[in-house]
Amino acid sequence: MCRLEGKVALITGAGTGIGKGTALLFAREGAKVVIAARREGPLRETCALAPDSISYVRMDLTSRDDRANALQTVIDRHGRLDVLVSNAGAQLWKSFAETGDEEIEEIYRTNLAATVRFIKQAVPWLEASKGNIVIVSSTAGRYTLSPSQLLSVYGASKAGLNQFTRSVAPELGPMGIRINAVAPGLTRGEYADGSRSFDDAETLAWVRSVTPLGRMGEPEDIARVIAFMASDQAAWVTGQVLDASGGWQIAGG
Repeated sequence: MCRLEGKVALITGAGTGIGKGTALLFAREGAKVVIAARREGPLRETCALAPDSISYVRMDLTSRDDRANALQTVIDRHGRLDVLVSNAGAQLWKSFAETGDEEIEEIYRTNLAATVRFIKQAVPWLEASKGNIVIVSSTAGRYTLSPSQLLSVYGASKAGLNQFTRSVAPELGPMGIRINAVAPGLTRGEYADGSRSFDDAETLAWVRSVTPLGRMGEPEDIARVIAFMASDQAAWVTGQVLDASGGWQIAGG
């Protein structure tokens, strides 16, 4: 039997990268999946790969109305919500000295404030199903290279999500809701916005040198960990942040 058979999941930021990989794996594991993001093109492309299992709704994570509409869309289509995978977020590779006030505001508004607000909006549906939440964090929120690889503002936003995961778990537990976070390392396909490329030979050699498993992560690597956390196999796990980085933080972080 598939691990997620009969489950209904909402996955944000699922047009590309980790979100896309997670949606496709959830579909193979038996779930009905609604994916949400701002860009309709990538959403359509993901749905086309598993049209019987995946549908989409456009959503800007920072919009309360969009978040409410996405949740209602899941209920209208499937009658319940069992799993919320909070993957959408903003990325920033920039030195702290060069980061502008508007950029700081965008990172914290998107990655922390909007994510926490979305989870709060989803709680009634998850309480009804005794469901669970998986937040996609980052190893940048747990470890710091020296220098910090231009991730100081971004990393702090993810650190906030890690602490939120730990802090809110005791409140959600009595409601029957589990919440965990997965912290990926460098993962291929996560930088489609052009903020940074990891495809050149020099950078790939550096990634291999600081990763014990000797390669960059693939979306499927992270998706498998998310699927475990979302499944009943992790029914006794809550309030945890689990690294999925090929050991990156051991060698380089």
